[in-house]
Amino acid sequence: MIFPNRFVVASLSMRLLMLVCAAGIVAGCETIADGVGFGAGGASASGLPEALDLGVSADAEQCRATRRVDVSLEGLGAQYDVFCGAWRRPAGVIQVFPEESEAQLAGLMSGCSEPTDDTDIAGGLSCPGSSSGDLFRDVAVRDAGNGLASAGRGLPALLPVMRRGVAAIVGKEAPVELSASEIEGLPGVVALQDQEVLRRRGHKRNASFRFALAAEDFARAASIQDGLFGGDPVRRADISLDLALNLSSQGRFAEAEALLDENDILLSKLGTPWLSDKLVNYRAVHLLNKGSLREAQALAEGDFSTQTSGDVSDFEFATAGALSSISPRAAEFVNQRRGQDVPPLYSDSELEPGIRATVLKAHRAYILAAVLDLRGREGAAQALDEAAARVAAAPAGSAAWLQALIGEKRALIALRAGRAGSAEAQLRSILADWRTREPRSLLTAQLLSSLGRAQAAQGDTDSALASYREAFELYSNVEGSFGVSPDRAGEYLALLADRAQGGVNTAATLEYLNAFEDVVEPRAAAAMAQAAARLSSDTAAVEIRVLQDAERALADAQKLLQEEAGSADPQRLAELRELADAAETALLEAEDAARRAQPQYMQLVNKGASAQDLVDAVRPGEAFVAFSATSSGGFGYAVFDGAVRPFRTDLTSDEASRLIKRLRLTLRSRRGGTVPYAVAQAHEVFLGVFGPVHDDMKAAGVETLVFSPRGSMGSMPPAALVTELPTDGGAMRDRDYGSIAWLARDYAFISAPSAGSFVATRRTQREPATGGITVFGPPPPPRNTDDWINNYAKRMVAAGRPERCGSVFAGQPNLQAPLTPLAPGVARGFNRRTVSGSNFTEQSVLNDPSVRDSQVLVFVTHGFFGDGFCITEPALLTSMGDEGDALLSATEILDMKISADLVFLAACDTARTGEGAEGLAALFDGAQLDGLVRSFIYAGARAVLATHWVADDKAADAVTTQFFAEARGNAMHLALRNAQTSLMEQSDTAHPYYWAPYVVIGDATHALAAGS
Repeated sequence: MIFPNRFVVASLSMRLLMLVCAAGIVAGCETIADGVGFGAGGASASGLPEALDLGVSADAEQCRATRRVDVSLEGLGAQYDVFCGAWRRPAGVIQVFPEESEAQLAGLMSGCSEPTDDTDIAGGLSCPGSSSGDLFRDVAVRDAGNGLASAGRGLPALLPVMRRGVAAIVGKEAPVELSASEIEGLPGVVALQDQEVLRRRGHKRNASFRFALAAEDFARAASIQDGLFGGDPVRRADISLDLALNLSSQGRFAEAEALLDENDILLSKLGTPWLSDKLVNYRAVHLLNKGSLREAQALAEGDFSTQTSGDVSDFEFATAGALSSISPRAAEFVNQRRGQDVPPLYSDSELEPGIRATVLKAHRAYILAAVLDLRGREGAAQALDEAAARVAAAPAGSAAWLQALIGEKRALIALRAGRAGSAEAQLRSILADWRTREPRSLLTAQLLSSLGRAQAAQGDTDSALASYREAFELYSNVEGSFGVSPDRAGEYLALLADRAQGGVNTAATLEYLNAFEDVVEPRAAAAMAQAAARLSSDTAAVEIRVLQDAERALADAQKLLQEEAGSADPQRLAELRELADAAETALLEAEDAARRAQPQYMQLVNKGASAQDLVDAVRPGEAFVAFSATSSGGFGYAVFDGAVRPFRTDLTSDEASRLIKRLRLTLRSRRGGTVPYAVAQAHEVFLGVFGPVHDDMKAAGVETLVFSPRGSMGSMPPAALVTELPTDGGAMRDRDYGSIAWLARDYAFISAPSAGSFVATRRTQREPATGGITVFGPPPPPRNTDDWINNYAKRMVAAGRPERCGSVFAGQPNLQAPLTPLAPGVARGFNRRTVSGSNFTEQSVLNDPSVRDSQVLVFVTHGFFGDGFCITEPALLTSMGDEGDALLSATEILDMKISADLVFLAACDTARTGEGAEGLAALFDGAQLDGLVRSFIYAGARAVLATHWVADDKAADAVTTQFFAEARGNAMHLALRNAQTSLMEQSDTAHPYYWAPYVVIGDATHALAAGS
């Protein structure tokens, strides 16, 4: 669910910022060099106007210029962006320098020359428009006076406008300055304000560990920078690094690494030392997140630039470590605070260099300490001492987040050294300080869980459980949380598992179950529960649907207000603000109505299921099993035969990842055949996941296993695990897989993202779809030609994304290779319709009336999750239609309102989890697949069929053909098992590479209707 308070706060903050900026209050709206003299002639920056009315362009559009607060020019110059009409992009630029720095204008005037004949530009310079990718390459003018030199460059129609502008700035014409209210509505001012709000909020969310929301803010801020301020690569790189860090902190490693590599190339050309040092820090954190400790240590031990070292030396020498405040301008610009606080991250070129450099060094020392501690090497304590000393030397509040982390790391080192009492005292002190800043944040939850660990080490189990309960309440309810990491949850689960005594202690069992469902719950779980809640009650369905529509209406109203904020029509702006206010009110009212109609709605959306709900939902012959591997071991629970059974195993998260990676390496083909399957490792995983409950389930007659995995287990189909080792111990020298004791021989499988989604789908009552099967795809592959890329770039720009996104598919051979169509024999008995090639566009899917009634929807195409900028959400590739971006996005899918019994994602690797992605066509992990599953389920689908890897074409045809044939009279999960068993029993396809990749998610216990 989208919480309304988030939009209310954002909306009010934006409007307030606009008003105070217009009044000259907010420091972020001040000039870049207030009070700094230009030198000759007595001109000064403070004497320059904030904004100018430049009159009418040759195109009869009213033009205005606004000073850029985010651009620092050498020689203490200033820059104006020129906007005409309602454009949010500048049509021209004006720069001004003191006369002795006039040479600095050479860059702006590069390539410009006097007109060559009378038909050319009179009174201006002609500039080569086609030789550069910059916006401003057409005509230029220049002037000088009053100790200043100024020049302007822009579109040809701006010639008279720029003449007036540069003349007014150097004192040859009286400047027509704009009033505060007129400045408020300037497109450039509005866009910059929007960006600053996003950056400030992103920094604050990052500091409180709300990484998903912070990433969203930084991505939007970068989009504004690309669209409006494309000529400021330093600012763009700064924002992009913040986005990369937050993507990595969510485990979205492939996207983060792509951004870090991109910025590495850019910064090598820019020559901005402090930003390069920031890149090193962020890459070290990224490697730490990935578990690449040796590489992270090498970076953390590296040297800083001479600029950063010099800034630190100057800062410490000038202040002796006693500086207690910075300028209100620097504090306000990023942090939205007054007084002595500075931004929570060392970001933005406007910060005082000494402070930024000090925090840069402190952060790297902390990173080194964390790496050394994890590797068990000496020096961690000394590195922490250095980090703490540097933070203490900076102004109070400069890096409170880092101060808290340093203290926590010291406490945990003390805990491992056997000083549990000291560790508890330190953590209580840190918590008391941090809670005064961010009482309800994910960092607060992290500190509480560390406190619980210290209390448990002293044998104070009751206090430890109380600390963990409070931590998990924050993990569950803080905006932007995506669950608890398994390693943070493991110690809590261990305490509860001991108390639960295998389910005998009912109270502890219930607490264990609730805690487990908070362990990195996939995003699809909440969406499936939300959709089921909408469909499960005739009385509540209307109210919940109204609420969901109100959420979307508010988002649309906010977006429209932002897009048209630069309108010169005050009546239009007033209408848009009124629409946004009305949408906010409607959302609050809709939420109240939904709560009254369905009191358990919020629980369905945000929580798992109660023990009784699970017991009631599990049918005879079924078991529901949830499992997660943590650093403390494996934890899970099984529900069957009317009881909930918590269990634990010795399978740690590191061991699970190692085993799964080994298994995945053997689930592939190569020239000459398949790789020998890792049978011994498949047996180890079986024991670590299902060992404690398998015999009991078999004794109880369980035949269908509903499996809800967490972490790396999500990338391994449980059907391919092995219950007993063969006589040779699993070496498989004879490669005879026909007699292997596959877990698939014991159970038919259904996947469930969570207990809540499982219970919710079981409660759903709905009419079956009446249509047949609609197959979309494959589309023609994207091409690497210049014409295709240029055309796609125009599409992306029209959609508000950077021009460079035109080449997002370039250089990826796996995308250029044609995909295999769904075989003609598949679904032979169904009424089948195929939309493929150039006919398969996003519009053909969204505008096809038969899609609503199709019983089965098949998509044969590539799936993507996103790169943060160009592909901003989960999407399926289509062909290039007359409009759009050739991507069927999750948001577009949400609006399809389908009634399909099954959606088959026959796309590339769509269910793969737990591995670093390589290339856009292999970017799906568990949470990423959930983005598409969530969308299809929300839109009305009952189940989704996906694949863990790209299967052999012949085997895929055999499995899918038999599946659709058998699903006419059998439940879909049984039809899939039978189809897989057929291949399992044949010697040439007995290897699990051929039969095991398929997984069915959602409500798959019903058959596909006959006669469709």
